Amino acid sequence: MDALEAIKGRRSIREFTDDPISEEILAEILDAARWAPSGGNRQGWRFVLVTDPQVKEMIRKVSPGIFALPAAFIVICMKKKAGARAWDEWLYAADCGIAAQNIMLAAFSLGIGTCVVASFAKEALREILEVPEGIEPSLIVTLGHYESLPEAPERKPLKEIAFLNRYGEEWGQ
Repeated sequence: MDALEAIKGRRSIREFTDDPISEEILAEILDAARWAPSGGNRQGWRFVLVTDPQVKEMIRKVSPGIFALPAAFIVICMKKKAGARAWDEWLYAADCGIAAQNIMLAAFSLGIGTCVVASFAKEALREILEVPEGIEPSLIVTLGHYESLPEAPERKPLKEIAFLNRYGEEWGQ
């Protein structure tokens, strides 16, 4: 599967089968996260892979955006520094989003469904995962096998969202 196929084919999966994901596939997905670009190559993200059923259930209870229990979670965390510039924090947050995209595309190419979740109780998640000070949970990516892919959602045409040379100048495509 090429990159454009993965980008256009990937869907947010919210229902999963009970089948586990092999350690080899989880390692490949985490490796894809590791290869995500980061501002200044700081690599300020950290990844917590969760497969333990009890821990997964605790996470689900503090995450209203998670509807079904997947085979695994990857909790993407970002480094936080006291006195850090707002720009650094924004950059780390953007880097976490890029890593999440790598996770989702790699998973899809390996036949695994995902959904990124931002609705969770940060402090509760921090406690459950024993995340140390200076590190903050940023996103959760659910991972699991799926029965079928949902239909593609509608997308706005490029002429409504892309401009040529200046904002508002129509692009002909």
